[in-house]
Formats: sequence, C-alpha cells, structure tokens
Amino acid sequence: MTDATAFAHHFRPAAPERPDDWLPVWRIFVNKEAQNPLNGWPTLAFETHHKARRVFNLNYHFISDPAAIQQVLLDKMGRYQKPALVNKMLSVALGEGLLTTNGEDWREQRRMMAPVFTPGMVTEFTPTFARIAEQTADRWATGDSDVIDVAAESLRTTFDIINATLFSSAAGFTVQEASGHMAAVMQAMTQYRLGPIFGMPWLDQNPVQWRGAAGRRFIIGKLADFIARRQADPNPPQDFMTRVIDAFSQTHPPKEAAKLALDNAVTFLGAGHETTANALTWALYLLSRDRQAQAWAGEEARAAWDAGGTPEEILARLPYLKMVWDETLRLYPPALRVDREAMADDELCGHAIRKGDQISIWPWIVHRHRRLWDDPDIFNPENFDPEAKAVHHRFQYIPFGAGPRVCIGAAFAQAEGLLVLSHWLARFRFRPVAGHAVEPTGDIAIRPKGGLPLIVERV
Repeated sequence: MTDATAFAHHFRPAAPERPDDWLPVWRIFVNKEAQNPLNGWPTLAFETHHKARRVFNLNYHFISDPAAIQQVLLDKMGRYQKPALVNKMLSVALGEGLLTTNGEDWREQRRMMAPVFTPGMVTEFTPTFARIAEQTADRWATGDSDVIDVAAESLRTTFDIINATLFSSAAGFTVQEASGHMAAVMQAMTQYRLGPIFGMPWLDQNPVQWRGAAGRRFIIGKLADFIARRQADPNPPQDFMTRVIDAFSQTHPPKEAAKLALDNAVTFLGAGHETTANALTWALYLLSRDRQAQAWAGEEARAAWDAGGTPEEILARLPYLKMVWDETLRLYPPALRVDREAMADDELCGHAIRKGDQISIWPWIVHRHRRLWDDPDIFNPENFDPEAKAVHHRFQYIPFGAGPRVCIGAAFAQAEGLLVLSHWLARFRFRPVAGHAVEPTGDIAIRPKGGLPLIVERV
C-alpha cells in the first residue's frame, strides 16, 4: 500500500501495489486477488490500451482507450450488450431491473423511469439532502470523541437520504439492517465464481454466497411489503418510489408493475447510498491529507452557505469543491467495471473482436492511465479546471458509465454528494489518525477496508 503521511499539496493516495507483469488467470480466483479485484493489476495495464486474455472458455478484451470505449458504449452500442453471464450473476441479486436487462426491455424501463430522474425532480429533494447533512454535522458537534469513522457516518447519512427520498422513511428497516444485508448481497454478487462459467452452481456454495442469499431474502421481503402497502394507499406520498410505481403502472398490470418496481428498488437502495457514501468517504480522506486543498474547499463552502439561498444556489457557488469531487471520482470511481459482450465481429484498438468475446472496461484503470493523465496516481483537483477539462476525451472520465446506459441516478448522486460534503466542510476540519493505514478494497464499489477514522474538529 502507498499512503502519504505528510501534509503536502499534492500527494499519492492509497492504492494497491502493482506487479510488473500480468498474473496467471487462476490467481483471479484465489488469495488476495479473489478477495479484492483491485489487487493484481500490473503496471502494464496502466500503460497499454488493450489486453486480450482467455479466462477458461471466454475471450476477454480489457480496453482503456477512450475512442474504443466510445465505440463500445455509444457509437456501436447495438453490437455490444450487457453480457449474458454478467446478467445471470447480477439478476440473482437484483432481478430484472435497469442494471440487468438488455434490448427492448431495457429501453422500455429507461424510457418510463427517465421522467423520475430529471434535474427538476432531483431539485425537489435537495432540501432533504441539506437537512440530513446538517443532522449528521450536529451529531458530530455534540459527540464525545473527535475521532470519527467517516465511512460509517457517510453510509448512515446517505442511507437516511435514500430512505427519505425513495421511501419516505417507511421501508421498515434500519441503516444497520439495510447496509449489512446489502453489503452481503454485493459481496456475493461480485465474488469471482466458477459456477456461472461452467453452469455448475454447486461450485459456489460457500459462506459468502450463503450470507448474500440471506441478505437478499431480507431486503426483498421488506421492499415487497413496502411496495404492496404503497400500491394499496389511495393517497401515497410523492417520493421516488411512488413515481416509479406509477410509471410502470401506466403500461403494466399491478403485479408486473410491482415486480419491476421491486427489482429497481433493490438496485436504487444498494447503489444509491453505497456509492455516494464511498465518494464522500474518499473525498474526506483526500482532503484530510492535502491541507491546502481542504483550506480552499472549506473557505468556499463556508462562503456558499453563509450567503444563503436555495440548495441549487449553494451548489452553483462551489466550483473548486466540484473539482475536488470530480477528482475523487477519478481516483476512486463508483463503478468498479463495465462489461459488454460482442454481438458481432468488430475491431477495437486495432485488434479483431469476435462475436461472443467479452469487453471489460475498468474505470479504476482508465482513470489512472499514464497515457491519459499527467501524474495519474496523484491527487490533483486541477485535473478538472475548465482548461484541463477542455482537452479531455469525453470517454476518459467515466465514473457513472457513459452513453445511453449512463447511470440514471448520476444527477441525484452529484447533487447529494456536493451538498453534503460542502456542509460538513463548512463546519469541520478533517485530519488523519496517526498510524492508520488506508487500503482500498472493491466489490461492486470501492471502499476503505475496515472504515476510515479521521480526526474531526469544529472550525
């Protein structure tokens, strides 16, 4: 692990060490590489744009060239669909929602839910973002200790936001229950498994999969009961889930609408609070190690909140913090990987692609690629000043995916994260805890292993 201990403008944040060359494929399924997909990526992966590998009976192409990524995710997206293998693995946990469907099923769901996630709709919920950020800050201000696990606190805050905006706090579970069970579901869902590859599910009978199945039963049970109550309510609150249920009910009978709403609710719950919580955690980690960047961001945040106005007006006064946020998502992107399956022969990065080949895009690699960024492993918010952004290829920065399948909740997450982070920085300073080593680990998202304790001081 690399982790700067001194305050300096700019520093090299924590990341796994890199072997010089590609590891044998079997290492993916054992030892630390199986436990943490960020481990094992060699230096070569961050210097070249294409690598072909045979993984048992599948041909994989790992690509990081922005033009090739654009070809896969936008220009020829009809030739590249979500892989059947990936959908099979994810649908066990997430059902048949936006994340796991293809073709007309995906287009119909996206079309019906798009009005629920317009900027105008998100604006309705920004006061909730600000209110819950303030509640967390008040709890810190009256706490007994100045050392706070900001990973746990960020998770609690974003869960409270999701619970309030999606479910009007009526889903029937606590943050400990939801987060614990969703973490088990995600770990099971993203564990490297041989069963789906060979069609032998019994190969994957292990404690991780058992905990994931139990977590899914709990989450599905709670959300199914909630949706049934909501459908029976003649005057339900107009939160996100009411609007999603209404959208599906326009063209589907009640049972089908409930099933579609349920499958997407599981995704919204897991991805919606987990990814933003991790981004908040990593932003505080980065700022705690860069005194100058934190000073600039804190001054800007205090001025923005002191000037008053609506949450949208406050957001408009945070240009430097937006640079910090974007740089955080570059170094620790919300989505671990984007996978596609070739539906027809093609060419990427000068290499032949055959029908059935698997295309794997890892934002972790694209965002730290030496051909795309200057000093890519250094924390540098200036990567996102207007002059620098003007020369970026639009597909070299893909924290929420890209193309028509870009994350539908991206605007929600961006507004939520910036409002919460700015409120905390306006009231507190953050410093590292001496001797604590930060280790990024990943499944469906990237988080600091064992949490992230920081010293939190009132300004």
